[in-house]
Amino acid sequence: MKRIVATLALAAVALASAACGASAASQPSGPAASVDPNAPAVSAKNLAFTPTEVKVPAGKAFQLVFNNEEGLPHNVAIYTDASASTKLFGGDIVTGPTTKVYDVPALQAGTYFFRCDVHPDMKGAIQAQ
Repeated sequence: MKRIVATLALAAVALASAACGASAASQPSGPAASVDPNAPAVSAKNLAFTPTEVKVPAGKAFQLVFNNEEGLPHNVAIYTDASASTKLFGGDIVTGPTTKVYDVPALQAGTYFFRCDVHPDMKGAIQAQ
């Protein structure tokens, strides 16, 4: 009888430890980053961005909320123009469905090109004004 009780106690401790570990792994560590409620947002779905035109403040760093609605890897990368020869910002590639908030450095006034580096046919324009 003592052996059964000891075995059950060990099993309970193992289950509790596994549950705590899973819970801790799913929680972000450190303070939660605050998201600007006015941050522009871009979604990826059906290998396309929505919207394809985004307005941001010129000369000021900003947040870009990226919502990957698919089970495919995507990101948002910003370039000076459609040649994609000069990258100004490259967001982390994330596999969805998930949401990622990018902290983008300031862009001077003008129009910029953005695309998914994994799927270059996914593209759009950013207007800094």
